[in-house]
Amino acid sequence: MFLTTRVRYGIRALIEIGINYNKQPVLLKVISKNQDLSLKYLDHIFTRLRTRGIIRKIKAKKGGYLLTKSPKEITLYDIIEALEGIGNIECLEDSRICPRTNHCGARVVWNRLNVKIIGVLKSITLEDFIKEHKKINKAKKSTGFSI
Repeated sequence: MFLTTRVRYGIRALIEIGINYNKQPVLLKVISKNQDLSLKYLDHIFTRLRTRGIIRKIKAKKGGYLLTKSPKEITLYDIIEALEGIGNIECLEDSRICPRTNHCGARVVWNRLNVKIIGVLKSITLEDFIKEHKKINKAKKSTGFSI
């Protein structure tokens, strides 16, 4: 499966915000620095995430961005849909595209595949990404040694 840069960077940014869930808002410039991502590109990504209700902006002295829901309630499907839309095989979107729609065995198989892919995307949450991020960073810290 191909995930665009926008989706991959969006997930990295959401992990930063998700780690601070129920704590404090996270500044865009902090996410940009921590993730080594362009501030301008992140702003573009965050506009889409705000529009789709995944994050909200707090305008205050200690402002920044917060998740609108718990990380376990935000699915990979939600994120991809917000940032890119979920691509689909054309004949599944609009049966008028192909004159073979009513007698095409491939279309039936494509539909089954589509249902499974969407199911998987909906089963993976932002919390899953955060847990893996924490595991890796914990392991990185514990492998240090001194002489």
